[in-house]
Amino acid sequence: MGLVKVDKLTPGAVLAEEVRDANARLLLSKGQALEDKHFRILKMWGVFEVHVQGEDAPTENRPEPIDGERLAVVAGEVGEIFGAVDISHPAVKEVVRLSIAHRMKHPQVQPRPALRPMAVPTAVSRREMLAKLDRLDVQLPEVPSLVYELNEIIADPMSSAGDVAQVVNKSPSLTATLLKIVNSAFFGFRSKIDSIPRAIMLIGSKELTSLALGITIMETFRTIPREVIDVASLLEHNLACGMVARIMAAHGNMIHTEQVFVSGMLHDIGRLVLCKYFPQNARYAFAAADQSGDSLLTIERNMLGCSHVQMGKRLLRKWKLPYALENSVAFHHQPSASPDPEMAAVLQMADMIVHGMGIGHSGENKVPCFDDRAWQRINIPVSAFQALVHQAAHQVGTFRDLMRRS
Repeated sequence: MGLVKVDKLTPGAVLAEEVRDANARLLLSKGQALEDKHFRILKMWGVFEVHVQGEDAPTENRPEPIDGERLAVVAGEVGEIFGAVDISHPAVKEVVRLSIAHRMKHPQVQPRPALRPMAVPTAVSRREMLAKLDRLDVQLPEVPSLVYELNEIIADPMSSAGDVAQVVNKSPSLTATLLKIVNSAFFGFRSKIDSIPRAIMLIGSKELTSLALGITIMETFRTIPREVIDVASLLEHNLACGMVARIMAAHGNMIHTEQVFVSGMLHDIGRLVLCKYFPQNARYAFAAADQSGDSLLTIERNMLGCSHVQMGKRLLRKWKLPYALENSVAFHHQPSASPDPEMAAVLQMADMIVHGMGIGHSGENKVPCFDDRAWQRINIPVSAFQALVHQAAHQVGTFRDLMRRS
């Protein structure tokens, strides 16, 4: 019998022990021969390793010698990222430890280069900034009508996978992208999925809708000039947050994991709005954060009178997206104030983990805050973080080429 990570399992492996989720609910029985659908179950419910029969279970490689000089540098970098929060908190302390370990194993993309100070834009109030946003013709191209149609179909209990597929297939580019994602390591299917109806039956119509929504919004902001912000890097950060949040939600036995995933994909949408429609203000905010050492969130509040979370909330409301997504975006830095503090707390922790790991870059150089009161409501032990970070690091590579394509 051997303990094997789910990512290393192959079809036909037989469970040597039953598998239960974090709340002791039975997922798979002892003696079960694993198939593709079982790998999906294990990943969705936050199970990262299982006991299988046989003596040839893979074992981890011996740890490499530690480079003390590099360790000091990496620890210093991570220390700066978490300098604004209490690193003695058990959850934060574990995230810091895993962040250092991850960065030691994986070379990081170079951080966003410091920008030259610019002329200070004329100060505006929150009301003035949001009023400017309301006057902009900020609309999703092409796919939003499809997303709305999908939501209507999903809400209809009589709808079928064919009904959903008929709407998705209106956009060939969306269809191709969804099939590429479904066939990636992110979902772990070992046989090729060649149609949208098949994809819906395997992953669910709600999750497919969430992916369609996220992809659409990614495309909306790809034209922002790189000198303002590296959109691909920010989208990579957001996508990783969605992945981590979904894994955490599954491990905590939370419902609507697909909603948690898309919330992670959208949580910094307000920053993209700022960069696209107020580029001078955005560049000044980035430069000011670099020079002062303050968090970008603080600079936004002081300079604009409102931060990216308010801008994101206003935009999602304008687009008439689900209220739960709007709240997750609006309160991911203040989960206790959210109508759904558990979802917002998972999103905040996912954001912290991804910042620590250094996956992508949101424009923010440090974790601005941590809401312990909201975190205490989540049934996720810190002992689960290590496997969670490992799985997230493995999955995020699936989308890196997609995020960075021209």
